[in-house]
Amino acid sequence: MKAIYAIPFAVLISGGAFAQTPLPTETAPASQSALTYQAELPPGRQSVQLQDPRGPVTLTWGQPQTVPNISDYRVRIADLDANGDGVLTRDEVPESHALSSEFKLVDSNRDGRITAEELQNWR
Repeated sequence: MKAIYAIPFAVLISGGAFAQTPLPTETAPASQSALTYQAELPPGRQSVQLQDPRGPVTLTWGQPQTVPNISDYRVRIADLDANGDGVLTRDEVPESHALSSEFKLVDSNRDGRITAEELQNWR
């Protein structure tokens, strides 16, 4: 199966920052444009090495098989509710918890408190 990938320059130069586990790669020639590549990909392939006029580019996509902080997404109000009022405020959520960085997203009514219903919708 042939697939055509249009890759913005920003993705090309930032791709290395997202590299995880090295996977086997396929090599595909660059087309006329330095931003459009064509490659034959076996089913399930999540990495391909492309040749750019400036040098080789490895493109990796997909998500890891496991999420390292999956337990953060199974949290209940009671697990973090320090004062027992049945809602969570920013002060009650540890900075290292996934909910801390997504607090504004989860707090759908923007009242500064996360209810059990809002937390359920986040999962």
